[in-house]
Amino acid sequence: MRGMEHTEMTVGKVERPFPSVTRVTARIAPADPAPWRLPNLAIRIEVEAPEGQRPISRIYTIRSFDEARGTVEVDFVMHEDESPAMRWLAQAGKDTVVTLTGPRPHYLPAWEAGRKVAVFADETAIPAVYSILQNWQAGVGGVVHIETADRAAFEELPQVAGVTLHLWLRAPGEAPGTTGRLVAAAKALPEPDRWTIWAAGERQETRAIRRHFTEACGLPKENVRAAGYWRRGVSSSELDRLRLRHYEDVISRGGGLRDFEDLDVQI
Repeated sequence: MRGMEHTEMTVGKVERPFPSVTRVTARIAPADPAPWRLPNLAIRIEVEAPEGQRPISRIYTIRSFDEARGTVEVDFVMHEDESPAMRWLAQAGKDTVVTLTGPRPHYLPAWEAGRKVAVFADETAIPAVYSILQNWQAGVGGVVHIETADRAAFEELPQVAGVTLHLWLRAPGEAPGTTGRLVAAAKALPEPDRWTIWAAGERQETRAIRRHFTEACGLPKENVRAAGYWRRGVSSSELDRLRLRHYEDVISRGGGLRDFEDLDVQI
């Protein structure tokens, strides 16, 4: 995250609003608050610092920023494996200090006159969807499809006039990223040429959604914005390594961050 602020956040509160989510509210003192006001911001948090090695960091979405209080909310989707992020959460509490880099503006829907917006996301993208809905453009219609095993996390999403929310609730025992429901919902979207698309979640699913709209439906690439937050069977450390290698290749060819397309990384 070159050119972004390297700062600290101090944990004020750790909550479990839903079974699937731990929410961290933390204080920050940004040099310039303006970039933090934008929706769907990504930050990189240093969750572990092994002795003699580079710190281990993970990317998360800012759910909300309260400029008056100088606080951010970050939601962590819980999982059972012993990952660096889960270990950090297990010991984090009031006044825990952690280093972060950011913010980086992430994909937003392509707001275009006369077109509605369709959103397809799993639970890992709910914080991003929350931020986008909080900043939804007035007068734009839309539909939001969310797949999650946690109904309460879906029900916390803000209601927006002209936007319909659909829940695809996974049953116990159904693994995330395997049901195909978001892809099916994408393929069932009527008159796709009248929409712009935003999708985020498991890489194979979001890649299939992007491919459907750009190849089968012929939508221009700039109207289909998709990101793969995670990949079944691949660790976050390996994802970061492959992303960095791809980004370095983009830089070597004279490109920059604007030329980096996450789903083009071969994973």
